[in-house]
Amino acid sequence: MMSKIPNGHEIISLFESMYPKHLAMEGDKIGLQIGALNKSVQHVLIALDVTKEVVEEAIQLGANVIIAHHPLIFNPLKAIHTDKAYGRIIETCIKNDIAIYAAHTNVDVAKGGVNDLLAEALGLQNTEVLAPTYAEEMKKVVVFVPVTHAEEVRKALGDAGAGHIGNYSHCTFSSEGTGTFVPQEGTNPYVGETGQLERVEEVRIETIIPVSLQRKVIKAMVTAHPYEEVAYDVYPLDNKGETLGLGKIGYLKEEMTLGQFAEHVKQSLDVKGARVNPRR
Repeated sequence: MMSKIPNGHEIISLFESMYPKHLAMEGDKIGLQIGALNKSVQHVLIALDVTKEVVEEAIQLGANVIIAHHPLIFNPLKAIHTDKAYGRIIETCIKNDIAIYAAHTNVDVAKGGVNDLLAEALGLQNTEVLAPTYAEEMKKVVVFVPVTHAEEVRKALGDAGAGHIGNYSHCTFSSEGTGTFVPQEGTNPYVGETGQLERVEEVRIETIIPVSLQRKVIKAMVTAHPYEEVAYDVYPLDNKGETLGLGKIGYLKEEMTLGQFAEHVKQSLDVKGARVNPRR
């Protein structure tokens, strides 16, 4: 059986689940800039900038989508001159049906994004955000589950991303009680009879979630739950989640001079040169 070839929307949806657009700085020109995503995608090319050489490589590879870190179009266009280098790039992309998608400061800020990757590559320890730009809003999810399925639902919640507090995952609180309900006509209850009051020993499971994961967590919870109608509550919280932002500051494993640090950057990032400004 052949696997389904994804379309552009599916690929970008997956990408944005890791690097959400709402993390981008105000005014940043991210998202789809050229083309359409409603077509099958055989190959995706990742680039820092959309240059003539990058577009030519995309054509050679048969890439339908280019995901670039720096937006090709940042300021509103008043004209596209195809006898100029910039205009030819746009023209070539359109003629070859290549979509251009920009992911800039949202990739810098996101957990596991550019900030974190650079800090990890440089071996920084005890890192903190240099310039906070976003504090994730949190919610509390409470679900009522029969005792027989409490562990299954609890695991589904944690595996979907609920219950993260600092370096701890799958954090929940549980209390036992009795749930009551009367199945109405047309229902197919997991337990009980139509028209009769049913009492079930249930567990109340509480956990916290970032707003960005609410849909995913609720879906996982409902899928794992045995009832056809799941009783659950979602509460807004004043306490904030993880703070994200531009840049990272941390500690090196050992002291070094500015010149030694420049050499450390070159080796860690496998680059030929590193410029420093000692007066700043």
